[in-house]
Parts: sequence; structure tokens; C-alpha cells
Amino acid sequence: MQGAENGQFPSTQWTLISRLHSRDEEVSRRALDELCEQYHYPLYCYIRRRGLDHHDAQDVLHDFLAKLIRLEAFKSADEDKGRLRGFLSTALSRYVATWHASNKHHAKDISIDEEMDLAAAEQRFQRERFSDEETPERLFERKWAHELIRHVLRRLKRDYVSRGKEPLFDALRPVLLDGGSLRGHDHETMAAGLGMKPGALRVALSRLLDDFRDMLRAEVAQTVENEEEIDDEISRLMQAFSRK
Repeated sequence: MQGAENGQFPSTQWTLISRLHSRDEEVSRRALDELCEQYHYPLYCYIRRRGLDHHDAQDVLHDFLAKLIRLEAFKSADEDKGRLRGFLSTALSRYVATWHASNKHHAKDISIDEEMDLAAAEQRFQRERFSDEETPERLFERKWAHELIRHVLRRLKRDYVSRGKEPLFDALRPVLLDGGSLRGHDHETMAAGLGMKPGALRVALSRLLDDFRDMLRAEVAQTVENEEEIDDEISRLMQAFSRK
């Protein structure tokens, strides 16, 4: 497979779902590490919103991720064909529902790094503002969207830094997050600060938006069953992202 020699698995050929199902243990483990790193916080939010305190949520998430590491949860994935977001939400919901009270006080072998990650997640969770009507499922969807956008923005910034365009990215990032329009922004001052003409700034913004859309589509493509679902999934996630 092209690109496999350097350990990279092109998203155009291998989606995250297919890599999780791979018979190659190294491929599936890398995909799982990617999933856990990117979506750890939405999973934690879901559990906490189900009414569990931090310590119980820590135990549940540890056990659930351990189940994922053994790939047991994906044995039933074919029964829930579609989007990875939906599959994980359903799998976690089932896991929480069957989590026995006797498990609450069993000591867990949790690594120091994992404890630090969960402590950071709890601190972040405590800063959140939730509406009374926000269900665990809607919160999970919203945080999934937030983490996806954060991930795409980090990738996009690295790309612009590598091309020596970090100041341009930093200046246009608020515009991107504000819907991609310069309306309401002092674009003339912005352009002057970058040593550009307003027209050139508009062209640069258009290219940034194209780059963002391309990266977003590539990321979403890894979490859906087929290409036809990409646009609908992006629409759903953008709606979730815009929720306060």
C-alpha cells in the first residue's frame, strides 16, 4: 500500500473504521490510539452527564477503553453500521447501563498518564456550562464536534507553520471560527498588519477556507461507512458545534 512504508496509512484508502477492523494488530492499535486521543473527552463528558461522579466515571472510562483495546466492542460493529460517533455512543450507553454497582469500589490499575488525563478532563468538565435539557447523547455529539474541529485546526496550523504562514493563520483563525466572512472584522487593519492588500487578504481567506474544508472532509471520512455520508455528517456536526 502506498505510504505504508513510513508507517502512514492514507485516509483516502484506510478509514479509521476499517483500520480498527484490520487483522494487522499494529494497524488496529494505531487506529485505536488515534481514536482514544481525539475522543477521550467526549466519552468522559457522556459518562459524567449520565450522573456518575469523577471517580466512578474514571473507572467506567478505564474499563470501556480497556474493552476497546481488546477490540471486543467492535465485534458487534457490523450490527450498528454507519458512523463511528453513533457506534461509540451506543456502545458506551450499553456499557454504562450494564456497569454493576459492585465494580464501583474495585481498585483499578490506572497508569499515571491516564490519571493525569482524567484529572485534566474533570477540570475541563467543571468549567463547562450545560443546559438542563442537554442529554448525555447531545453533549457527546457536541463535544465530538468540538474535538474534531480542534483537531482539524491543529492540523491546519501545523500546515501553515510549515509554509511560514503562521501569522496569516493566527490572524484569520477568528474569521474562520466566525463563519468565514470578513464582515464585522476590520479587514483593512488586519491586512495592513500582515503587509497585505485587502484583496490579497480575501484571496488568502478563501484558500484557508478551502484548506479547512478539505481537512475536515478527510477527518470525517474516517468516521463514516461510505463517502455518501460525509456531507450529512459534517452538517450534523456543524449544527452540534454551534450549540452553546
